[in-house]
Amino acid sequence: MGLWVAFGFGALVGAFIGVLIGRLRTARATTATPAVAPPIAQRFAPPEVQHVVLDEGSANVLNALNNRLAAIGALADLLHGSPLDPERARALMMLHGEVRRAAEITQHFLELAQHPIGAAEPSDCSIVLNGVLAEREGTLKELGVKLARSIPHDLPMVACPMAQLTEMLMKLLDFALRRLRDSQPPRELRIAVSESGPSLTISLWDSGTPLSVEAEQRLVTPFRFTQSAGGGEIEFALARALAQSSGGTLRLRPRPGGGAEVVVTLPKSVLAPLARATAATPSLPKLRILVVDDDAVNRQAMRLLLEREGHEVVAVENGLEAIERLGPASDRFDAVVTDLQMPRLGGRALYEQLREQRPQLAERFVFVTGDRARDETRRFLDECGQPSVMKPYDFSDLIGALGKVAGKK
Repeated sequence: MGLWVAFGFGALVGAFIGVLIGRLRTARATTATPAVAPPIAQRFAPPEVQHVVLDEGSANVLNALNNRLAAIGALADLLHGSPLDPERARALMMLHGEVRRAAEITQHFLELAQHPIGAAEPSDCSIVLNGVLAEREGTLKELGVKLARSIPHDLPMVACPMAQLTEMLMKLLDFALRRLRDSQPPRELRIAVSESGPSLTISLWDSGTPLSVEAEQRLVTPFRFTQSAGGGEIEFALARALAQSSGGTLRLRPRPGGGAEVVVTLPKSVLAPLARATAATPSLPKLRILVVDDDAVNRQAMRLLLEREGHEVVAVENGLEAIERLGPASDRFDAVVTDLQMPRLGGRALYEQLREQRPQLAERFVFVTGDRARDETRRFLDECGQPSVMKPYDFSDLIGALGKVAGKK
């Protein structure tokens, strides 16, 4: 049963992404213009994440998918901590991880479609670089290389998959070690990483023989020459191709004092927040919470999760039922958690009605929605000033949003 759910879930996500990509490509094809190389200043401008406008049907599909992901994630949260045998416990952990990954895909899909540069899988440059140096520690000792490194631990993530970043840095390190092996002691290697606007800059300087003009030309354009002097041209070219495929650059920097310095520039990741550790769920005093959601599974799963945390929860399926439950007294509920898109009376209409009649109660609203694609929804959430959580949500984010409104009475 678990495998069937997982396969079905994967097929659903894959089909949805395929449909949206097809629609985006079709829309772009009708407005395509000849490609023009941007000015240098624009190529290295900070990445600007833009929203892609979907048609009504696609927005509804995205909303429906986010609702299903929210339900699966909430059910996995409910099962977490239950008495299960080790095999089922591991399967549950894997399922929960896949739901979170699918949530990240839906969260960033629109940005990825509009802005591919900086949207590759993020990597921690300091971890990768220190790992590469550890791999070549034996060679460094054999050659008696004095290593000086300046690699901060709090660097932003770069938009380059870890395997690709590892391969690129390994080739550059081997290029430097090849030069150092051919030179006389003392041998020195300096590595430094720093932020440079929207990019991260990695420099590797070795104390090998100064590069001649011909050698620099071979490195920059290795395939112009019919014969190679064995100076690492292929490694250099492959490393440069890897950097360029991630939207970065790789070049030689002239060093009048001798040696050779290679400088790599990689774009910072626009997906960096995905790599942060999951925050611990904050603790709240016991609250009386009204949950409003027309999706039965989401409604019941949220109710059970909140009740497990010790809160008193009433769950209804639309805004009209919510008004009946709220009654005339504003202090009957500490918080109202509501979906936006619902039949009969949606979350926005419910909020606007109460804002006019009972503004103190309206200040206790938390919006939970899977409608990420509509500009109208984004504008409303920005302008109303109330906390919002996007489906599929992390439970700690929901608790954090409740904490912001619980004290408003």
